[in-house]
Amino acid sequence: MRTAIFSTFPPRACGIGTFSFDLRAALLDVPDVDDVSLLVVVDEPSSPQRPEILQTVSQGARGDYVRAARSLGRTDVDVVLLEHEYGIFGGRDGEYVLSFARELAQPLVVTLHTVSSSPTPHQLEVLTALCDEAERAIVMTETARRLLVEIGACAEEKVVVVPHGAPTQLGTARAELDAGRRPHYVPPAVGGYERMESRFLLSTFGLISPGKGLEVVLDALPGIVERHPEVLYVIAGRTHPQISRRQGEEYRLMLERRILDLGLAEHVQLDDRFLAIDELADLLAATDVFVTPYTNREQTSSGALTFALAAGCAAVSTPYWYAEDVLSSGAGTLVDFGDPDALGAAVCNYIERPGTFTAARREAAQVGATFGWPSVADATAAVLSEAVRAAPRRTPIPDLGLELSEVRTDHLLTLVDDCGVIQHAYGVIPNRHSGYCVDDVARLAVVALELERRTGDRLWAAVLYRSLAFLGDATDQAGTGMRNFMSYDRQWLDEPHVGDHVGRSIWALGDVLRTAWVPALVDPTQRLLATLVRTLDRDLSLRTAAYTTLGLARLDADRLSDDARRLLDRCVEQLEHAYETHAGDGWSWYEDALTYDNARLPQALIVGGAALGRPEAVAAGLSSLQWLGDECGLADGLLRMPGHHGRRRDEPAPGLGDEQPLDASAFVEAELSAFAVTGDAGHGRRAQRAFEWFLGRNRVGRPLYDFATGGCCDGLEEDDVNANEGAESTLAFHRAQLVLDAAGLPRVLRAAPSMNAESMKTPA
Repeated sequence: MRTAIFSTFPPRACGIGTFSFDLRAALLDVPDVDDVSLLVVVDEPSSPQRPEILQTVSQGARGDYVRAARSLGRTDVDVVLLEHEYGIFGGRDGEYVLSFARELAQPLVVTLHTVSSSPTPHQLEVLTALCDEAERAIVMTETARRLLVEIGACAEEKVVVVPHGAPTQLGTARAELDAGRRPHYVPPAVGGYERMESRFLLSTFGLISPGKGLEVVLDALPGIVERHPEVLYVIAGRTHPQISRRQGEEYRLMLERRILDLGLAEHVQLDDRFLAIDELADLLAATDVFVTPYTNREQTSSGALTFALAAGCAAVSTPYWYAEDVLSSGAGTLVDFGDPDALGAAVCNYIERPGTFTAARREAAQVGATFGWPSVADATAAVLSEAVRAAPRRTPIPDLGLELSEVRTDHLLTLVDDCGVIQHAYGVIPNRHSGYCVDDVARLAVVALELERRTGDRLWAAVLYRSLAFLGDATDQAGTGMRNFMSYDRQWLDEPHVGDHVGRSIWALGDVLRTAWVPALVDPTQRLLATLVRTLDRDLSLRTAAYTTLGLARLDADRLSDDARRLLDRCVEQLEHAYETHAGDGWSWYEDALTYDNARLPQALIVGGAALGRPEAVAAGLSSLQWLGDECGLADGLLRMPGHHGRRRDEPAPGLGDEQPLDASAFVEAELSAFAVTGDAGHGRRAQRAFEWFLGRNRVGRPLYDFATGGCCDGLEEDDVNANEGAESTLAFHRAQLVLDAAGLPRVLRAAPSMNAESMKTPA
């Protein structure tokens, strides 16, 4: 049996990565397992990885999940084991993993590292969909099995209990050290391993984050130390990478400050490393009591507590689900959440009652002996074999579309400077004389936002913040509008006014607020949005109304003010009225001419109508988008758009002039919005066909995307391309590529997406 594991993996500092590394090694020793390949989720695409990895998946790139499944379909892998935790996969509640599961040809087994008794509706939706795709679901305790069935996420007959594994060397390290082996673990404080070993040692290890509750142990220590000065507490582990990325070392610094304030410098050691298994084995060999003061009851597995029991450590823990299960026979003591007095009393009880302490350690060793990786691997392999027998491998569906596996941002970064993004270029050389404009900077903001989410590269966060600063500086706080054009020497060239650039700015702010969580970003963005909403208390052009709709429809109720809601209503009504007024006699459009960025009008009705619960608006948007796409050749698979001269009502398709990347990008997003609302795979295919216009599936057979620079040509001329690569065209390409990739379109839909309110509000 040839297996693939889909998970995080070392060198990424991650508990599930360590689990997968150990499980793979153990599975390779099972006689029926011929090979174990690896598909690895990385939080940064440039992260170094081990050579045995078959393929990497960028955590925030939904298209990578689809591509990984398709690649597996061309291998001889028999079954896939997916290690699931909401936080390690991209998208809201890790929903991108569903694109992998639905596309997969092989039978799927999922190991659920977290099963909550009260998941959010969306978490439950993701978990249920994943279990529906899987042939078997592995959980680590009977409690997790019960919870999974009770919340209705998985059929009971699919669920199998397999314990969390632990390296066998954890149980042998103490004897090896007693026999004279030199310790692998080097404590951070003076005195070395012997001094640490001579103390009554409490320890906690793992990635550090606020949910670990370590401050509760610190608050308990003064009382413990007063009675037992020999106590030492070692906290080993680096800050969780996701916490570090978002909050820096705030939590660790709080712990360090509390240690000093409580006078515990001689009784607490912080070791800010992610320990290798041999170091960890020695730390646990010296540990008397292992502490897991976690704050969340919903934790149904813990590698740290598993390892501690395998090493024979007595435990003091809060009563999260996993701790209740594995400590129930007497291997540890449970104390209430957030109760330092109870925790201190439990530790002192072990110190002062040697018989109780010895019994707990003996029971811990007996429980831990059941966690050895060889037996866990045998049980896991048996589940994988069941899945292979239960589900025949599906035949992969060939993909006939053009695939762009890697996108470069070199040229975009060439155009971006510390002010904004330069409008035009001579070839790839920025034309500084053209200066900057709000339209382009608003486009840049949403592209930078997505690139930062996808890559984790803080460079793009800085670009986003500078873009928002530009939009704020362009805004007249008195409500007359926004300036649009700035010279390269940073002088505004026009007065504040209302136009498409205001609508595009609202669109960008809506995108930012949809995903932003940092108060220092949310608060000023909300204030700027409120100012621009007040600015639009007048008649608007159709495109200004459309862009405004696309931004405001992104917002949840708690971020949509009364003024913004009224503006959203008014914009949708304006678009509906325009369509009713002009459509007819074979012309299903909002005006008497097709001009620029055309597909944004039906997209706005689709998205705005879905957000407001107005099915008649959605229907009008879908009808007009279908007509526009058919007029532009999407039904035949070759996009040909009205040129920059436009097309009047009485003129034949497609229209005169050079085709613009802006229009192709609009088609991609509009069709994806239709796909998100309807679940109709035809819209997904039309979005892909529209994107292929950039790659050479167009009337002259030439790509507009520059594979050498990552830029995009400014237009498609009569028989060639315009070789200049300005901001508008380059950003149009990147926006189209990012949203198409984020949609993670399957080659075939096995089930229509659910039509819940959330999926209707958010374009693909």
